[in-house]
Amino acid sequence: MENSGSPHIIEETADYAVVFKPPQMHSAPLKKKEGGALLEWYADNSPPVYDIMHRLDFETHGLVLFAKNSKSYEYFKTLQDCGGFVKEYSALCAEAANSVPIEGFPPPPDFAACEPSPEKPQIIESYFRPYGPGRKLVRPVIEDGKKHREVAADNGGFYRTEIISRDGNVFTLRIKRGFRHQIRCHLSWIGFPILNDPLYSRAEDGTTPRADEAVQDTLALRAHALFFNDPSSGRPRECRIAPLGLF
Repeated sequence: MENSGSPHIIEETADYAVVFKPPQMHSAPLKKKEGGALLEWYADNSPPVYDIMHRLDFETHGLVLFAKNSKSYEYFKTLQDCGGFVKEYSALCAEAANSVPIEGFPPPPDFAACEPSPEKPQIIESYFRPYGPGRKLVRPVIEDGKKHREVAADNGGFYRTEIISRDGNVFTLRIKRGFRHQIRCHLSWIGFPILNDPLYSRAEDGTTPRADEAVQDTLALRAHALFFNDPSSGRPRECRIAPLGLF
């Protein structure tokens, strides 16, 4: 899969850096003494670094933004809080007819029969709750959360995933603030689980729907674009790599 090998810097200024995270790598250490995360790789290869601004799942690959000083960190934090930092993903999904519902999901939302676009996206939104052994998975919650003691909300409201285009089994999506496994869970919820996802994808025979050789055993989800304003100039910035494509 293109860009799926080693971490590398895509773009860097005095204030920030956009770094590619390969699959099967943590964005930041889960424990203080744990090594091998993207944050540590970047700190070793291009100091100084102040902090990571967002995270990708261990299995997901793509672009991650780093702040290089306290001023840019506070700027990006404010930008995130007001929805001004946008992340765009591409996903290769199983067809709805080839997947089965997964335990713990509420009834999925109904979509109008129209083609999504950036101007008129199809919206998937929910709260989230931990689920399963060790609470390592998540499930969408569409009620007020009173039935579950641990329900996560986005500033008091739903977490929102926007489908801005669909071409066959290729989805392009955008989020502003994300929750753990958000896109993986939301796509599975509406019946289009991401290929090669052992956590949120089940075929009728109980196996995980797989992609072809183009993506091998890698989760078919790529964070391929970031949109934000430059901390110094205030001008809009767009950083991209190639999205996942049709196969």
